Amino acid sequence: MRESRPRKILVIRLSSLGDVARLLPSLRSLEAQAERVDLTVEDRFLPLLSLFPPKGRVVPYPRRSAGSPLRTPVRWARAMGAYVRALREEPYDLVLDLHGILRSAVVARLAGAPVAGYGRGFGKEHSHLFYDRVLTPGPSLRISRYERYAGAIRALGFEGPREDEPLVPRIPEEARRDVEAFLGERGLENGRYLLVFLGTSRAQARKRWPAFRFAELAAEAHRRWGFPTVLGWGPEEQELLSSLPQAPWLHVPPLWPLDRLMEAVRRSGAFVGADTGAMHLAALVGVPTVALLGPTDPVVNRPYGKRHRVVHDPGARRACGGPECPHRGCMGRIGVGPVAEALQELLAEERVNGKALRAGEVRP
Repeated sequence: MRESRPRKILVIRLSSLGDVARLLPSLRSLEAQAERVDLTVEDRFLPLLSLFPPKGRVVPYPRRSAGSPLRTPVRWARAMGAYVRALREEPYDLVLDLHGILRSAVVARLAGAPVAGYGRGFGKEHSHLFYDRVLTPGPSLRISRYERYAGAIRALGFEGPREDEPLVPRIPEEARRDVEAFLGERGLENGRYLLVFLGTSRAQARKRWPAFRFAELAAEAHRRWGFPTVLGWGPEEQELLSSLPQAPWLHVPPLWPLDRLMEAVRRSGAFVGADTGAMHLAALVGVPTVALLGPTDPVVNRPYGKRHRVVHDPGARRACGGPECPHRGCMGRIGVGPVAEALQELLAEERVNGKALRAGEVRP
């Protein structure tokens, strides 16, 4: 006998920015079919959800606000107690753990409702042992994160999302004005610049395409298409900015918060970046995207939809030491040539398909 579909669902995906972003299409699909869908994520990712607000309640997991259980045990205990009480405010039919680690499985049990989550192999740390209902999201463990989320909700009897519908962010007016001012000061037009993103966390520096490669790409984009380039960056890349050459086609903005970065991405003609949240967000909002992947799986971590290209070098598995690095095993071994060719193909395809060729005419 087929199990009935749950009506009130709590979805768990605690981190990271890119993974929460990749959850959004399946979350939207689930919201359209269930009576109520709430979400719990780490509090540091609330700015993302303010850009793509869920219909239901968001219960922040107190990752930042609670402090350390060792350094501030009383504060941590109070914050976690308040968090568990918030989880239990609603009588859910099902808690759906789409993170699949030990911590998320424990959170799921604390919510006080039956729990569903990934079967063995799809999750980690034996999280499947905590579930009342084990889900198989796909025929293979090597599927994209988008397919994993969609397969899980299909296993519950819901329809999965379509990947031909870009998401529309809710950008605050102040963020719009700030980005408009930056573009206007530099004579940049909507849809006629390339946005590249340097940022990764320090812990994920092995994923970062080096700064000098981005500078080379900016020069090539100017030579081929007459494109200026805007280089976005994160708080861990400030020291790298001094190594960038001064060029009239390369524009470095201030350290933008997520809403400003998202607005600049949305207005761009194309995006290039490594396996980061910014890359996934660019593809999610329908910007033509080139993803640079080295140490991460190009199947599991592919961008959303079809308006993208992936440049993958399986030998690039560590951080680059800079222009003098031999580039034998780092992201620097991915040269500008393949990236520019991927952009060329992508922009030409946009022209053929008649899809908002905001990047202008593609020249050989």
